[in-house]
Amino acid sequence: MVTVTILVFDYALSAAVMGINDLLYFAGNHYARLNSRREGALFNIRIASCDGQPIKIMNNLTLNPHCAISDIEASDVYLVPTITGGIEKTLQKNPWLIECLQKAADTDCLIGSNSNGSFFLAEAGLLENKQATTFWDDVNLFRERYPQIDLRPDQLLIHDGNILCDAGGTAWFDLGLYLVELFCDHQTAMDSAKYFLVDLERSTQFSYSPLSSKKYHGDHIVRDIQQWMEDHYNTNVRIDDLCEQFGLSNRSLVRRFKQATGITPLNYLQDVRLDSASRLLVQSNQTIEKITHEVGYEDISSFTRLFKRRTGFSPSGYRARFRAVHVPRN
Repeated sequence: MVTVTILVFDYALSAAVMGINDLLYFAGNHYARLNSRREGALFNIRIASCDGQPIKIMNNLTLNPHCAISDIEASDVYLVPTITGGIEKTLQKNPWLIECLQKAADTDCLIGSNSNGSFFLAEAGLLENKQATTFWDDVNLFRERYPQIDLRPDQLLIHDGNILCDAGGTAWFDLGLYLVELFCDHQTAMDSAKYFLVDLERSTQFSYSPLSSKKYHGDHIVRDIQQWMEDHYNTNVRIDDLCEQFGLSNRSLVRRFKQATGITPLNYLQDVRLDSASRLLVQSNQTIEKITHEVGYEDISSFTRLFKRRTGFSPSGYRARFRAVHVPRN
């Protein structure tokens, strides 16, 4: 079971708190049914406040947490929701949360923030030498307070080491689905997105694909190689070219890549191509033959065989099933 702790405070955004609670609850139960888990739901979600007492949220409402933070002995994931009150005042009034994050950082857990909840992560010193993102309207304040942090406000979701940040608004959907991808599987993330009617094209920076979980590592050179492959997957990519590009020997590149991602560079390239093909099948009217060539394959039969092995569907079958949830943009 994966334990997820949502840390709440006065004037936290209730939609983010309850939304990610509902998403993970659904996904955990759905995954359990799909895999006949006798242990029950995969996620154990706990909403924790400083003392376990109700917190104030907008419009004179209250939110009742499950417990106090002192009741949480350990957690696989800690999440900080959006701050809707004054940011500096909220940081000053909640030193317990900053201390909690600092203690959590010494464990193997994941720590994530929604929107300007990233201010708590920065205040706790967790974003040093890491990339981060935050709510667009708080970018100037963030940079003023934490000039040393590599802030990427154009990114919807960033995963660097054991830290996750999203850019705000309903981006907690993306954060939640990313966690589902990491701890469950691609199918559960897809099913959860469709259940909640989440647009599968929300961001060019993040898509709900098996590639997401392959970037959960700390080797920055391998991540650069992955990005290069994602930018050039439809060309004739050769390992020798990658070695020359990134200054590594063939043996060293393959070893580091497999150690970081669990698969070889060529297998990753195949995943990138098939992932791109799956999006084109849903989002465009291109023929399967044209899609085959566009993603870097020459032989349609080989592409069809690889695609079916990965998804369980033929290209035409995949298009028929998933196109129903795609809403084209004008």
